[in-house]
Amino acid sequence: MDGVVFSIQRFSIHDGPGIRTTVFLKGCSLRCFWCHNPEGMRPKPDIQFFPDRCIGCDECIKICQHGAASRSMGAHIRSRQVRRMR
Repeated sequence: MDGVVFSIQRFSIHDGPGIRTTVFLKGCSLRCFWCHNPEGMRPKPDIQFFPDRCIGCDECIKICQHGAASRSMGAHIRSRQVRRMR
């Protein structure tokens, strides 16, 4: 069975006694109202972008093989609908 990991939480002390490492997989179909990890609902990998970490070098645009990153009028644009490269 294959799974897409979207987060690994080390030194987790919540949800029970003891210290553990928790691995979060994508594709949860429960859709709980109180869900703390909505990014885990879609089964396919998602592109993540952290604006506070961006230094504006545009390397992500240069290396993206799917055309999901671009820049328009100075703004960094990310598309979840990636294009297939031929």
